[in-house]
Amino acid sequence: MEKEKKVETPVVSEEKPKKKWPHIVRKTGLIVGIVLSTIVTIALSYVGYVVLSYNRIGDISLDVDNNSTKEKVAVNQELGMVTYNIGFGAYSQDFTFFLDDGYDDEGNRTIGYHSKALSKDDVIFNTNGAIKTVQDLNPDFVMLQEVDTNSTRSYHINQDEEFKTSFKDYSHTHCVNFHTAFLPYPLYDMHGTVNAGLSTFSRYKIQAAERKSYTIADDLSKLFDLDRCFSVHEITVENGKSLFIINSHMSAYDEGGVIRKQQMLELNTFMKSVTDNGNYLIVGGDFNHDLLINNPDYNYNETDHRPFGVTKKKPDWLSYLFDEDGKSPLNDDVKVYAADNEPTCRNNDIEWEEGKTFVATVDGFVVSKNVEVNAVKTIRTKQGKKGVDGFAFSDHQPVELRFTLK
Repeated sequence: MEKEKKVETPVVSEEKPKKKWPHIVRKTGLIVGIVLSTIVTIALSYVGYVVLSYNRIGDISLDVDNNSTKEKVAVNQELGMVTYNIGFGAYSQDFTFFLDDGYDDEGNRTIGYHSKALSKDDVIFNTNGAIKTVQDLNPDFVMLQEVDTNSTRSYHINQDEEFKTSFKDYSHTHCVNFHTAFLPYPLYDMHGTVNAGLSTFSRYKIQAAERKSYTIADDLSKLFDLDRCFSVHEITVENGKSLFIINSHMSAYDEGGVIRKQQMLELNTFMKSVTDNGNYLIVGGDFNHDLLINNPDYNYNETDHRPFGVTKKKPDWLSYLFDEDGKSPLNDDVKVYAADNEPTCRNNDIEWEEGKTFVATVDGFVVSKNVEVNAVKTIRTKQGKKGVDGFAFSDHQPVELRFTLK
């Protein structure tokens, strides 16, 4: 009899379920790595794009549109000149700028918001307002700063062409002092690409014109700074001498005003080369230095006597041209002319509100001593976007000089 075989029941081992979290971690890490590497690639590509597209414009001759039929400037005849920073048409009375900071009455920090104009209509309104303001003054010479020709921040309106159309009987030059690749900051209101510069108009024929570079920062901030310069225009005077008209716009945001001091020395050197030859000289523009504080022709100082009733602490970007002893870095052959009837510049940390917004005088003229100055006056611009007067079309107001060549 066969033995009954024992049937063994296979033992089935009970598998524990595999944990999913290591797989999830690996997948998440992979995604994060891809995202980070993409961000780094984009950032490096952008930096490369900015660096490769960056170039400084040197000292060059300028093309002149000589539409004027007047060949020579007369001596002993009163003439008029206007300097005006038009703020690329963006600075409506309700506009604040993201790089401008300041202080409120309690000393707390305040800062602006926008990077480009609030709308295309604002740019048109402000540009037309600036043109009409200058036309009403009927000047013989006009010097404009922050004139955009093709920029994201001003909706690609060519402000130089708009002024040329309105001053078609004047000789004219334009030179670039700000040109950038696309600037993606601030992220909420990107500045974009910028092409802007200095526009100069003369009722008399311009014999020659050139662009002279200022020193700017030598670190990476140069990639985002204006290509600062001044433009020089030579006009024949009936006595055989020349009148040199210089349009200037100095740096604004260099810490401690170090770059501005260097720029002032460079301008001073050029001015001396003109005055040493007995020629006439007038420099107009935005100096980004306060021209009234410590000025020996006035009685204003920072601690207890500010012009225009300003009591707030000054913003950090503002420097003074004159030291506490009333001395300036300029040579003895020239003199600064500024007006204290109205401020020429407002800070853009807050909207324009007279008596509350910080104001100063940074626009004016430097004149050789063979030019007799009859009057200098800041023009109060009227009926801006908010329906009030003052800083109606820009964060600057124009300054008028009445003068006679001796």
